[in-house]
Amino acid sequence: MTAVLKPLTTLDVSTSYRKVLLYGHHGWGKTTQMKYYQAEYGPGFIISGESGLSSIRSANIDFLPFTSWDGGSDPENNQYSFVDIFKWIRSPEFRKKKYKWIGIDSLSELSDYSYKHAEAEAIQVAEKAGKKEHNGFAAWGNHTAQMLGACKAVRDMPMHVIVTALAKEGKDSNDETEYWPMVAGKQLMNQLPGIFDCVFCGIRATSEDDNSKRRVVRYLVTDEVRGWHGKARDEGRRLKPVEKTGNVVELFKRLDMSEDDYQRTRKGK
Repeated sequence: MTAVLKPLTTLDVSTSYRKVLLYGHHGWGKTTQMKYYQAEYGPGFIISGESGLSSIRSANIDFLPFTSWDGGSDPENNQYSFVDIFKWIRSPEFRKKKYKWIGIDSLSELSDYSYKHAEAEAIQVAEKAGKKEHNGFAAWGNHTAQMLGACKAVRDMPMHVIVTALAKEGKDSNDETEYWPMVAGKQLMNQLPGIFDCVFCGIRATSEDDNSKRRVVRYLVTDEVRGWHGKARDEGRRLKPVEKTGNVVELFKRLDMSEDDYQRTRKGK
């Protein structure tokens, strides 16, 4: 019997969820975005690997820290594997929490644990086969596959998603400086931006005011700009390639405006 197919519509609520990869240098405020998400969207959950949540302590956001990829969990000693946390966020118990968003902070730490796990597995395979050297290509391949698989699974959850990473500076084939998410493995680094709807890059700059006082200015790159690899699902082309803001949510508010409201804000400038 042929199944009855029911076409979806692009106005379905699932298309309104924001799936974001945010990468930038130390101190830009990547973790702080979780506080903005909590204020805008409601209760959320953080999968944390940075031990740096003191900057958003007052936001009272639920989280669990990962201390390994798949090394088992010991809640009494505050040790959790990413795999165990991942299983929990796929459970009915997690769904009962009715979280509105989920964040991973950050992929830079998670990728280190992922590669160590993949390499350990490759070494075990080599030892069982009586080989002195393990298959390095297999280790990198498994690492890339498990990281991409985990990110896609979290991305596809029915809620807003924000994933952070540090920025890594390098050179392209023309010896031009470029910046990518700092994760273990070039293949993973190049593939990660492609699986998210939006990729924003956080940049800090210092400037002096009229009284010669220095202040930090934060920007978000939303397109391919000077070696930064940003992108945005921006149907109305409302975002500039570089936005002067340190708050991702501000950009989403603009994207979510009705056309009338958006035009009114433009006229008010």
